[in-house]
Amino acid sequence: MDYIQVSVADAIPEQARDYASARIGSLDRYAPDRVDFAWVGLTSDQAVIHAHARLDLKWVEVRAYAEGGTVTEVIDLLRERVRRQLVSMRSCAPVSH
Repeated sequence: MDYIQVSVADAIPEQARDYASARIGSLDRYAPDRVDFAWVGLTSDQAVIHAHARLDLKWVEVRAYAEGGTVTEVIDLLRERVRRQLVSMRSCAPVSH
């Protein structure tokens, strides 16, 4: 992955930045094309943590959202949702002859 940006709200521990970067950054192997840019945002309101992701591929944008009670839970859930989209895109990609 060429570049990943992780934004964390004040209420989110700073270590979450590294965890999100590692977990989402490893998804490029599932992508049907090169991932030019990825963005992850982590926010919270009271007991719920919200995570948003956007990956820009050469020809399409992939977005996902998750919420949960802990930072690792929400990042792992977000990763799985993005991974499923990328795998689905890969299996639907046209085969060149």
